[in-house]
Amino acid sequence: MTAKSEMPTNTEMPEHFKARIQGKVQHRVGDGQLEDVPVGQEVQVDVAIASMVVSWVSEGQPVTVTLAREEFLFYVDEGSIAILQ
Repeated sequence: MTAKSEMPTNTEMPEHFKARIQGKVQHRVGDGQLEDVPVGQEVQVDVAIASMVVSWVSEGQPVTVTLAREEFLFYVDEGSIAILQ
């Protein structure tokens, strides 16, 4: 499931799955600057209506960010996010 054409549709996508950050993936905190998700980080992904909730633990603290579904799929398509089985 790495190519865009192989990515399941919203109804086929599991509600919860794991992924690995393999390249530059950025998110915005509120109205602030873009921040990078650490490369190599394994993350939990939860599917919401039009977005993907990505979470991980950093220095013992939980981190949760939201990416638009299309943005998440773009990162998967370009290889920056790998879906783990």
